Amino acid sequence: AGRAKELVDAIWGAKQYRPDGIIEGKDTWDLVIAEDEKASVDYPYQGLNNKLRGLRKGEIVTITAGSGTGKSQFCREVAHHIINRNEKLGYIALEENVQRSIRGLLSISLNTPLHLEEIRKELPEDKIKSEWEKLNKNVFFYDHWGSQESGNLLNKIRYLVRGLGCNWIVLDHISIVVSGIGEGDERRIIDNTMTALRSLVEELKFGLLIVSHLKRPVNVNRGHEEGLNTSMSQLRGSAGIGQLSDIVIGCERNQQSTEHPNLMTLRVLK
Repeated sequence: AGRAKELVDAIWGAKQYRPDGIIEGKDTWDLVIAEDEKASVDYPYQGLNNKLRGLRKGEIVTITAGSGTGKSQFCREVAHHIINRNEKLGYIALEENVQRSIRGLLSISLNTPLHLEEIRKELPEDKIKSEWEKLNKNVFFYDHWGSQESGNLLNKIRYLVRGLGCNWIVLDHISIVVSGIGEGDERRIIDNTMTALRSLVEELKFGLLIVSHLKRPVNVNRGHEEGLNTSMSQLRGSAGIGQLSDIVIGCERNQQSTEHPNLMTLRVLK
C-alpha cells in the first residue's frame, strides 16, 4: 500500500513489551537501601512498643477481644495518645454516637468517667472545656446514623485522609459495616471489605486501627469474657481479617475474677 517505511519503522522502533507491575531483580537496588517507614507515633504502653516498635502509616492494626472486655476503651486510649502527639485522627465508632465518642476521649484527659451524669455535673465546665479545646483540632468523627454501607464508608475514610489530613483512622467495628450491607455470605462480604480497606491503606498511606469480634469458643469450660486466651483462628467471620492485617492484638480480661477484674492483658497475635 506504499507504506513500507512505516512498516520498517514499526519493526525496528518497537519497544520491549512488559506488562505493568513486572520489575526485574536488577532494578531493585534502590528498594534494598531505601529507608523503611518509621513509626510516626508510639503506643501508650511500653510493652507494645517493645514488640511492635510503634504505629506506622500504611499498616492495618486489628484489635480483637470478647464482648465487654474493653477493646473499644483500648482504642480510645490509643486514639487519645495519637491526638496528643499532634496527629490528626478520624474516629469512626459505629456502636455509639458522636457524643459518647467525644466524652470517652475527654474521660481519658480528665481521668474520670465523663459519660456518667452525676460525675460530669461535679466537674467545673471550664475544666472540661479546657481539655476539649486541646483535643478538638485534631479529631474528626463520623456521624454514621444514615448509612453504614461499605462503599459509603470507604468514601468517608478517603475524605478524612485526603480532605482533612487525617493520618490515622479508628474503625470500631468491622462487623457493623458488614451488617449494614444487608444479606449475603458474611465471610465473602468481610473479605471484600477488608480487601478494599487494604487497598485504600496502601494507596493513601494512613494508619488504620480496626476492631473485630471473636467467635464464641467451643468445647471449653469458659469464654473470652472469663479471660480465655485469644487466637487469630477465633476472628469472627473471615480469616481475611487476620491475613490482611499487619498486626493483630488480642485483649484479654477475666471480668469475673475476684482478684483482678480490671486487669487487661494485650497479646500480640501477629
